[in-house]
Amino acid sequence: MNLALFDFDNTLTNTDSFQAFLSYSLSKTAYYKGGFKLLHYLLAYQCKLITDQKLRQKICQTAFSQYNKKQLLNIGQAFADTHLDQMISPHAKQRLNWHQSQGDQIVVVSSSLDVYLKPWCEKQSIDVICNQIIDDGTHYTGVFLNGDCGYEEKARRVQQRYNLTDYEQIFAYGDSNNDIAMLALADQKFYRWQKQ
Repeated sequence: MNLALFDFDNTLTNTDSFQAFLSYSLSKTAYYKGGFKLLHYLLAYQCKLITDQKLRQKICQTAFSQYNKKQLLNIGQAFADTHLDQMISPHAKQRLNWHQSQGDQIVVVSSSLDVYLKPWCEKQSIDVICNQIIDDGTHYTGVFLNGDCGYEEKARRVQQRYNLTDYEQIFAYGDSNNDIAMLALADQKFYRWQKQ
């Protein structure tokens, strides 16, 4: 059996699911109010003063702190059911189908959120490693469990969950610097669908 590691946004998808989910899950008032509140972080990111990891965490703290857990899980399920399939590129769909036909272990490794990625991956019968928002039992805090799942953390979490020597070959697919550490684990590396 092979192990196939896929980044999600802009690798499997044609667009950014995190941004789409923010629009889907927040009222227009909350969306724009949050954007205004985060303006200095957005500017700092554009000026390369903070990382995308820091920005994602701040966005989730602003958007989802005190959000009802059951409600957001239901919204995430609905988003997965109605939006994510349309975001998957035809080429990515073919590649997923090919790995499934080979009997490979497929894992989505993403900096996006479990509230919608987990139900979508479960429907496809594939594993997922991604950002998980901590909750207090009834409400979300907006803070990520074990920090942001990006860059070196992607590779660390893959190695933590899977014994890489158990697999004949490791395939990895990514589209940005966020995926370089994960790609380094692989025998067969694909960056923006080009074999490296």
